[in-house]
Amino acid sequence: MICWPMSMTSTSPLLTFLADRSSVMDLDAEGWSLLLAEARACGVMSRVASVLAADAANLAPQMPAQVMQHVVAATRQSDSLAHDVQRELTFLSAALAGVDTPKLLLKGAAYCAAGLPSAHGRIFSDIDLLVARPFLPQAEAALMLGGWVVARQDAYDQRYYREWAHEIPPMTHVQRGTTVDLHHSLAMPTCRIPIDSDQMIAAAVPLPGRDHWFRLADEDMVLHAASHLLLNSEFDRGLRDLWDIDLLMRHFETTTPNFARRVLARAEVVGLGQIVRSAFALCHQFFRTPLPQEAMADGSLLLWLLARAATTRHPQTRPRTQGMADQLLFVREMALRLPPHLLLRHLWHKATVGFKRKENVPV
Repeated sequence: MICWPMSMTSTSPLLTFLADRSSVMDLDAEGWSLLLAEARACGVMSRVASVLAADAANLAPQMPAQVMQHVVAATRQSDSLAHDVQRELTFLSAALAGVDTPKLLLKGAAYCAAGLPSAHGRIFSDIDLLVARPFLPQAEAALMLGGWVVARQDAYDQRYYREWAHEIPPMTHVQRGTTVDLHHSLAMPTCRIPIDSDQMIAAAVPLPGRDHWFRLADEDMVLHAASHLLLNSEFDRGLRDLWDIDLLMRHFETTTPNFARRVLARAEVVGLGQIVRSAFALCHQFFRTPLPQEAMADGSLLLWLLARAATTRHPQTRPRTQGMADQLLFVREMALRLPPHLLLRHLWHKATVGFKRKENVPV
């Protein structure tokens, strides 16, 4: 198991709430205020609000009126986003109608389109979709004709995306401002962890009511959420992503017997066994996700770092070691993402570009 100081949970209303929903019954006005502030800092305000709203009848006597106002506003924002996503998917379907290949939705947009519980209160800033690599130029051209454009980037960044990354640069609609991340793989081709994303893509299942649109199979949806979190260098939304995994596991366990063991078996096949075990250990620690002991990784330095990076980001409750954990995990992620010769080249470019930009800043 992961070991952390007791103060890491005892001073955080949010962490206590994630592990025990009934804990809010004991909050005073200051505790409620800190809970909402933490939720905003971690990008889970709308999801916390959806949980509170679902139990509003029992919580109403305990919840300050001002807190209830925040809950209602956050719930409305989430509902509005869900409506906007469905509308945007209609626009994308029209724009990509001539691209004769399956279109695969990923992450938040997939949860929303599939009507999964993990979509409730899930806030995200872009729509991730994937097409087979041979169809990538055609899909990009179709999106451009539909009004999505790639932001201006230097030649190196364009080459980084198009030669080494698993996606092209983000495309933003010129009128609506919506962003699409167009992928051709679930992992970077240069990643040092050999992940068989082709097998996961081949097992995708149709989305109801959307011709030629797909999502990952249930087990693979969990695997992708875990790999996205643990092979990433940005953990400011780590709790949100862990909560995704918790909700996916709880939902699919009700529809598929021994689902956790099925996920673990699938993870071993596609090369994500240790990644999933680590994600499961974190989920159990933060959310008390019901998981078999053998499905969770044992304590390690990596889990120690991940627990501190993925936890609350509020200045009042985050661990003092969070900044160090962020930096070490950034180094780990870059070392996994690129081979040494490309990594040195990438870091040198970013360092020189940053230095030049500082030189050009007016004093």
